[in-house]
This record gives sequence, structure tokens and C-alpha cells, in this order.
Amino acid sequence: MLDFILHNYQILTVIAIALAILVIRFRNARLEEKRRTEEGKRIVVWHRTLERCREADDYRLEPQELARFSDSGMLKAFEFMAGQEGAGSCERVLEANSAELVRRISEKADTEEKGFFAYMLSEHGKGLGAKAEKVYTEFLFDLLLSDSVYCRENALRALYGFGNAEDVARAVKVLSDAGKLHNEKLLSDGLASFSGDAGELSEALMKLFPQLDDHSQSAVVTFFTFAGIHSYDGFFRDRVAEADVSTDQRCDIFRLLMKAPCEETKEILIRELLENGSSGSWEAAAVAATGLSSYPGDGGVISALLEQIKSPHWDVRMNCAFSLVRLGPGDDTLNGILSGGDAYAADALRFALSAEGKAQQ
Repeated sequence: MLDFILHNYQILTVIAIALAILVIRFRNARLEEKRRTEEGKRIVVWHRTLERCREADDYRLEPQELARFSDSGMLKAFEFMAGQEGAGSCERVLEANSAELVRRISEKADTEEKGFFAYMLSEHGKGLGAKAEKVYTEFLFDLLLSDSVYCRENALRALYGFGNAEDVARAVKVLSDAGKLHNEKLLSDGLASFSGDAGELSEALMKLFPQLDDHSQSAVVTFFTFAGIHSYDGFFRDRVAEADVSTDQRCDIFRLLMKAPCEETKEILIRELLENGSSGSWEAAAVAATGLSSYPGDGGVISALLEQIKSPHWDVRMNCAFSLVRLGPGDDTLNGILSGGDAYAADALRFALSAEGKAQQ
């Protein structure tokens, strides 16, 4: 037997590993089946609870129901009920039990469970009465100070859904003051999902704008860009001239301003391109070059683009080339670049012509 093992130990090792993998897979399958069975039971129990509340027109939960309120079965039952007759049962439950639910959830040490509850509020907390909404808002503001992005994002999503502009603006300031650098895209996209009046939200944000950190200010500017809010363009035209504005925010401001072309914005874009298109701080100039494509027939614009298509920076050259192709200054002008002495400028223009589907000059 020993000789057999010694001569076939590699084969036996492979067989042992294969058996171990099969045992692990079988065990995991049994655990998953058990989890699904238990979750299915919880969903059924919550269905019955919600049906009972609806039939009795009494949405107060029993203590044992409150204790397991934030489990996954509850959320799936809520999602099911939201698509059925009497979908308002979910909101009625949240409204009738707001104080007790917040008390119990706040006592939990598990931040993931708190974040899960905030997610549930974001999905089913719209249309609550003022009293319940206030209770939940206080809980959500506490959650904004969590180190967990999951908790902060779900708290913000719930506040966006509540639709109170002052609360959302205050939430942005809380994150800024606490140094919680919430993902800028998540923040700007979230502001765009606000369920209330976008004009009221923009006004509330601008009241606090000078007190926000650069990161939060950029998110606000990006929100204005995608929401088409240009009521404060004059403020932002002045702001790009300030020395303490970061390069990223300058770029964001130019993206906002270029969506609403006007003479004042054109002059700012030309100045930025000419002053910085060939400098070490070229990023905002590259954005300005794209923005100038909105001013056809303007000699000053064409002149600035022709100068900076020779920039040492690839992004500036390419954006100048695309703007020139879109503005169509004439064959003589374009041929002058193609046959000129700057090979990099000529290559940029050829690429832009090809990308825009225009015949090479």
C-alpha cells in the first residue's frame, strides 16, 4: 500500500483536491439554499404583515416586527407591494412607525444595516407626512457623518427623494464641513435626481456656495451644467478670474458657461485660450477651445484657435482643430494649416476632419 501511495502520490493529490472542491461547492449550495428558504419565509411574513395593516387600516407594527424591520425580506416585500394595489402601504408603515424605527435603527452598531435602512427610505420614503419626514431627516443627517460611502450615499438619496431643497443644500455643507469627500460624480448626479424644484435647489446651494470646499463647489457647478441652470452665470464668469479657484473647478465652470453662449463668455474663453493654451496650466484652455465652437463667423475666435492649434499640448491642439472644423472658416484657412510648417497642427486638423466626416482639404 505504501509503495502504491509513493508511486501515485501526484494522482492521489489531484483526486483529494477535486473531492475537496466538490465538498465545498456542495456545502455552499446547501448554505445558499438555506439562505433563500429563510429569506422566502421572511418575505411571506412581511406580506402578511402588510396585508394585515392594510385590511385593518392600522399601520403600527408590533414590537417583534419592529425588531426585524430592516431585514432583506422586508425590503423585497415592500418592493412587491409597491407594484400592487394598495402600494401606499409601504409609506403608511414608515409614517406610522417613524420614531420607533429610527430609535431602534440608531441603536444598531452595524453601519451596513443603517445604510440599508437609508436605502429603503430612498426607495419608499417619498410622500411621507411632515412629522415623519422630519424624524427621518434627523436620522439621515447623523448618517451623513459616517465613514461609510454606502451610508452617506443612501442618506443623500433619501434626502433627494424627500424633495426639501434647504435640507439637501445643508447636507452638502455638512459633508463639506466634515471633510467627507463624497464622490463628486455621485454628488452631482444625485443633485440632478432631486425630486423637488431644481430652481429652489439651485438657490439654496448658491446661498451656501462660498462656504463649501472646492470639491463640493465643483459638484454644484456640474449639477448646474446638466440641469441647464444659467441664472448664476454672471457669478461664475467673475469667479474664474479669482486666483484661488482650482483648475478642476475652472474647467467645470467653462463647461457650464459654454452651454449658454454670450459675448461676455466668449471674451473669457478667448482670453483663457490665448493666455494658457501653451502654458503649463493648459487644462482649462483646452475646455475653452471646445467652447469657442459656439461662435461662428467671429474673427477673434478663429484667430485664437489658429494660434493655439500650434500648442505643445495635444488636448489643446485637438480641441482647437475640432472647433475650427465645426466653425468652417474656409478652405484657404484650413489648407494653410495642412500645408504649413507645423506637422502636429496639421495632424490634429486631419484627425478632426476625418472624425467629423468631412473631406480632407
